Amino acid sequence: MTAKTRILIVDDAGPVVVLCVNVLQALGYAVKGANRGETAVELLRKERFDLMVLDYKMPGMTGFDVYQQAKGLYPDIAVVLVTGHGSPEVVTEANRMGFDSILLKPFTSEELRGTVEKVLTDRKQDAR
Repeated sequence: MTAKTRILIVDDAGPVVVLCVNVLQALGYAVKGANRGETAVELLRKERFDLMVLDYKMPGMTGFDVYQQAKGLYPDIAVVLVTGHGSPEVVTEANRMGFDSILLKPFTSEELRGTVEKVLTDRKQDAR
């Protein structure tokens, strides 16, 4: 038996965290949520996650700050950037940094599911 895929949702909008957690738990993933970058980093220091769905613009630490901390702890963690600020500069920087995917707000449950499953599938294929 294999362990469940562990996912961390990080967004300062509580309803977004709840939606993501509920959608992904219903698909069988082990999911935790955080509403601040600092909280996410604390969770990452305590437990390993396979994938993180990470908001770009949050008070305190930005998504880019959290990404760098996460990659320092777990270089192989997959990360999806969520942003309502899909400016060319943000997208270019996210691609340069190595995010696995970008999901623009507002997004549907189906778009979330599709993005997460694609990233996880791509990661499994790359590991072969």
